Amino acid sequence: MIEKAVLFNRPAVLAEVAEVLEKRKEEGELGFEQQTTLAYAQKYAKLSKKKAAELIEELQKMEKVKPAVAAKIIDILPKNSDQVRMIFANERYSLSSAEIEEVLKIVKKYSK
Repeated sequence: MIEKAVLFNRPAVLAEVAEVLEKRKEEGELGFEQQTTLAYAQKYAKLSKKKAAELIEELQKMEKVKPAVAAKIIDILPKNSDQVRMIFANERYSLSSAEIEEVLKIVKKYSK
C-alpha cells in the first residue's frame, strides 16, 4: 500500500472537487465513490473554480466568515437572509442584520 501524506487541509468548494476528480479520471479509472462524487460536483457546482476562489477571498475579508463557512456559502449561494442564518446556525456566533446583508450583497455580485 502506498502511503500518502497530507500536505494541507482546507475546505474545498464543489468546483474544486470536480476539477480534481476530472484530473484523476484522466490518469485512470475512478472508484464508485469518486464517480458518484464527480457526478454530484458537476451537477451542483454553481460557480467556476476561478469565480469561487474570488468569492472565497472576498468573503474571508469579513471578520466572522471562516474558510469552512465561506465554502458552504459558495456551494449554496444563499438568496435571502434566512438561508445565510441557516449556514451560520452551527457557529458559536451569529451575524448582525448588516453583516447578513453584506454577505448577500457579495454573493449576488458573483451569482449572476
